[in-house]
Amino acid sequence: MKDFKIAIDIGGTDIKAAVLDDKLNFVDYQKIATPNNINEFIVDKVYALVEHFQMKYNLYPLYVGISSAGIIDEQNGIVAYSGPTIPNFKGTHFPKLLAPLNAHVKVFNDVNAALLGELQHHPYSADNIFCLTLGTGIGGAFYNKHTQLYNGERNRANEIGYLLYKTSDQCTFEQRSSTNALKSLMKSKSFPYHNDVPMLFELAEQQDELALDILNQWSFNVAEGIAQIQIIYDPGLILIGGGISSQGQNLLNYIIPKIPFFLPPEYGHADIQTTQTKNHASLFGVVTQF
Repeated sequence: MKDFKIAIDIGGTDIKAAVLDDKLNFVDYQKIATPNNINEFIVDKVYALVEHFQMKYNLYPLYVGISSAGIIDEQNGIVAYSGPTIPNFKGTHFPKLLAPLNAHVKVFNDVNAALLGELQHHPYSADNIFCLTLGTGIGGAFYNKHTQLYNGERNRANEIGYLLYKTSDQCTFEQRSSTNALKSLMKSKSFPYHNDVPMLFELAEQQDELALDILNQWSFNVAEGIAQIQIIYDPGLILIGGGISSQGQNLLNYIIPKIPFFLPPEYGHADIQTTQTKNHASLFGVVTQF
């Protein structure tokens, strides 16, 4: 019998689905656009993907790990709360959804899953690690080597995207500092390459004034949020994930020098790195928990 497991990652933009073997090698992979969850529904797409893979690979018993945006009750596999990026999502019950397939289901917040996947491939020496992902929104996860993931009393810990609301612009940290926010800033400043983020970094390296202005304004906002993470959690390591983390040191060069501005003099902060596992960390993370 094949020791394959199905992994699903539900994001604000895409749903990624994979079949992985016991060594975390990809056997199969699909990516589809996330439905608007108004007249096309996420649960229908997830059920169809799981059923397709189950039949294609004759998966009995069936193990399904799900990584999802939103606040997740991981013990019961339910979306406990979801912000405006995915409407009509609160209350989604994945074990009940997949019960007709006799699936064994585990559900994780997407950043928790990404951090678990990162740690599976890249063990770090720090005892306390905070991971934030910059993407459609901003999410967070906190991990201690002894107590593992920390989710809080009502599964609402680490929701850092909701920090730093300001009446001046009526925006939160997420609305000001996500990759989507960066793309909106590029549009508002008439960046000639529209929302091409890699081109933005490339031009900034060439000292293009507009590109530098956009990245400095955006990274100033990102640095403010990271300073709050440092104060609240005092981690030994802060990891930055999401698609933009592929910029590596180029990204960090804009963010790290601005963090002390938001901290007391000589306060200091954790080592800050970009994640190494990149876009598939969540898929790896959810299946390692079976």
